[in-house]
Amino acid sequence: MRKSIMILVIGLSWAAFSACTTLSMNADNGDAAASQTTQAQDTGPAYEPYHPADFNEILIPGELNWNREESMTINTDSFAGGILKFSGRVEVNSLTDFFVNTMKKNGWTLKGSVKSDDVLLAFTREGGTCMIKILAGGIAKATSVFVYINRTAG
Repeated sequence: MRKSIMILVIGLSWAAFSACTTLSMNADNGDAAASQTTQAQDTGPAYEPYHPADFNEILIPGELNWNREESMTINTDSFAGGILKFSGRVEVNSLTDFFVNTMKKNGWTLKGSVKSDDVLLAFTREGGTCMIKILAGGIAKATSVFVYINRTAG
């Protein structure tokens, strides 16, 4: 009996915490949406896509933050590459569409993809390869994106 009560209390606490988190996130999103709308009217989209340093041939959605501590780049006279990690609250399918479209515009050819809950995209172009791994975030977790790139320096 005591164990059942303990489980019930823990379950109710978890439900209350989840509800508060959801309300807080929705309130924050509402303010952010209002701010984005105002900004869009004044200066354009709130989240402008950007190029990570040293990799101008890759465009990253503005909603993703670059995690420099978990990224690494390599630059030599003949080679440039690295593993770049990004994260943010973005839906996997919209990220997949974004990367497929923008990589093509930047001269990359999609050579293959693997899709389940997570997505792996493989691109090539003259002098380089790039793989993009998109990991679904789940409840209260941000979506993670790993970009594995190598190319001839130049």
